[in-house]
Parts: sequence; structure tokens; C-alpha cells
Amino acid sequence: MTFTEALKSGSLDDIRKYPKADLHNHFVLGGSREYIFNQSGHQINPITKPLKSMREMDTWSGKYIGDHFNSPEGRRLLIEAAFAQAKADGVTVLEIGEDVWGLGEFFNNAIGELIDAFREANEKIAPEIELRLQIGLSRHCPIDYLEDCLKHFWGHKEFYSIDLYGDELAQPIENFIPIYEKPIGGD
Repeated sequence: MTFTEALKSGSLDDIRKYPKADLHNHFVLGGSREYIFNQSGHQINPITKPLKSMREMDTWSGKYIGDHFNSPEGRRLLIEAAFAQAKADGVTVLEIGEDVWGLGEFFNNAIGELIDAFREANEKIAPEIELRLQIGLSRHCPIDYLEDCLKHFWGHKEFYSIDLYGDELAQPIENFIPIYEKPIGGD
């Protein structure tokens, strides 16, 4: 069976057999529910129907993720769960990352600590997966705040991309041009 045939058949087991890249993984929402349950006893029910809005997604996330993982240890568990899910899904390249605010909230404003958390989970759970780090930015945040947060990330070659997420109407896209003009791995 080819990958295309596996997709058409809807056979998750067959789809998982093929190597693939996940180039946009929100680890908080992209982890193995089974891994989380086995490690913490916390049950996360699956989404059973398409969500119609960001509000519905936020409601689901608040109910099942919410404050349950708002600690450095909880964040690391979610990172490990993302690697567990990626491994189960046949992912060979995983691009994943933390929101800029998470650096201070969970990693003591120490960029090395954040990078190490992802590297350690990668090595522990799925060393065969290529790790690429991503920087998350909320469209709702003021540009000067985001630029201040980003100063910790600039110059670190481990980061491959920026994820600008949230309500597309929060502010004009042009406001983010200065951020995207700066090379991630450069000064």
C-alpha cells in the first residue's frame, strides 16, 4: 500500500508506517494522551467532532489541559508526550517549540534550560527524530513586548521558525514585519 492509498483508506496504522515530518506541532496540544495518562493519571478526552471556532478550541483546552500542566515539570511532561506521539505516528522530523512567554514562566528565562528540555525529551523518548525548535508568538501581544521576549531567542541556531498564532484580526500583519526581518539564528 502506498502512502496515498493509506491516506485514502483512512487506515491510521498504515499511515503511521511512512516516515513524515511534522513541521508545526503545538506540544501542549500535540502530545500522546496515553503517555500523559500513564505518567500522570490525568485523562484528556479526545475531540470527537470538528471544532467550529477558536473559542471552542479554547474551551476544550481549558477543560482538559488548563492549569494541570502549569509548572516546569508539567511542561516537560507535555514535551515528552509530544515526542511519544510523534514517534508513534512515524514522524522523522519534528518542528516544535515554546511560546516566548513560556521561557520566563517555565524555564527561568534561561534559553539553555528551554532548549535542554526539548533535547532531553528528544533523547529520552525518540532519539531517531530530528528536532527543530520553533518560537511561538501571539498576535494579541504588543510588538515591543514580543521583541523584548525574543531577545533571548536570537542567535540560537536551534530555532528554525516562528509561529505567529491567534486571531488574525488582533492587529495588522504589517506590525510583525520587523520581527520577521530579523534572522532567527543571527544577531
